[in-house]
Amino acid sequence: MAFPFDPEQPVPDPLTPEAAARVLDERRQSLPAWIQASRDAVVYLGELSRWDPPETLLENPSHGLTHMSTICGVEDLTAFRMIGYDPFDLLLTTYCAEYMFSDVGGTWVLDEDPESPTFGRFLIGAFDTARPEATVDVYAAVTAFLEEPEGRDLERLLESLQEAMGAPVGVTDTSFP
Repeated sequence: MAFPFDPEQPVPDPLTPEAAARVLDERRQSLPAWIQASRDAVVYLGELSRWDPPETLLENPSHGLTHMSTICGVEDLTAFRMIGYDPFDLLLTTYCAEYMFSDVGGTWVLDEDPESPTFGRFLIGAFDTARPEATVDVYAAVTAFLEEPEGRDLERLLESLQEAMGAPVGVTDTSFP
């Protein structure tokens, strides 16, 4: 699975109206595919985690919290990448997004504001009816999280996403023993 575009690739600079229109058009067209790819990635994580059926992880992301927390706590992810957890940053991004969708609500949205620092990026949005413009850049949060040393705390990352979304903070772990 690959992100439909390099999420760290900047949009054209200078951002002319023509370039902005082209970026938006391309990314609007790829949004439905990204939504499906995100869901497919979480099902893939369910397969790697040996869930039967693997869609269980998509339907109940909190079931995989202990498993994903264990992986995230390890500094060197090489061994996990070798057995299929690659690209880990995108797999973790989709997992965290699906956890938030299940816990808080929302969906993937495209930032269409040319003045925004996340212009042209896929973000978590549509989670707050009082603030329809509110978004959270889950990929940026995951990228910063993965730069932390060994002992990273996935629950703390999820709580920071909840806080950014204006939701009650508190992660629910329904992992099976």
